[in-house]
Amino acid sequence: MFAMEIQIRAVPACSLGRLALLSALLATLASCVMPNIANWPDSVPPPEVFLAVYAEDEKNQHLQSQTEYLEWTLSFYQGNLVYQSGWEDIRGYVFEAPSEQQRAELLAQLNELGVAIGAEWAKHNDLRLIDSRMLSLWGSTIQLAPDFETQQETVVVIADDVEKLLSGNLPREEIHEMRYSTILGIDLFEGF
Repeated sequence: MFAMEIQIRAVPACSLGRLALLSALLATLASCVMPNIANWPDSVPPPEVFLAVYAEDEKNQHLQSQTEYLEWTLSFYQGNLVYQSGWEDIRGYVFEAPSEQQRAELLAQLNELGVAIGAEWAKHNDLRLIDSRMLSLWGSTIQLAPDFETQQETVVVIADDVEKLLSGNLPREEIHEMRYSTILGIDLFEGF
């Protein structure tokens, strides 16, 4: 039989301290990248809304855990380390409305649109029909609308496009800046 000698080296205390500091730093960075679903905010529709979408998509379930899906859903609403702003920020760009009722109606439409977009965008990259480029375009289009009435029209147009996209009646390639400039009659990125 062969005898095996194992040598155990003492790790200097300063290295253990560095390791602990590095571990703490990595844990902190991880929390910045992905939100904590245990602290689901009241400002975001309840997780059950999104879990119903997750439950209907068996293909996505094979590629993405329920937890990961919910984490991406929160990233959609709150932003993350890569994309600083989220859908909650978009809702904050609503212009002063002619009446409180009109403002409430537009915010309700934005909430519905957010659920439709976020539920799809949070899926695994290989399956989702809505990508980050579209999010950026739609968010910018809503923000760059020059007045309340144009914002209303913009939300209706985007909601219609999202519905058509998800039902297979609008190709992804049709979602681009010129589409919204033409439909809404505004130059979205003038001066860029």
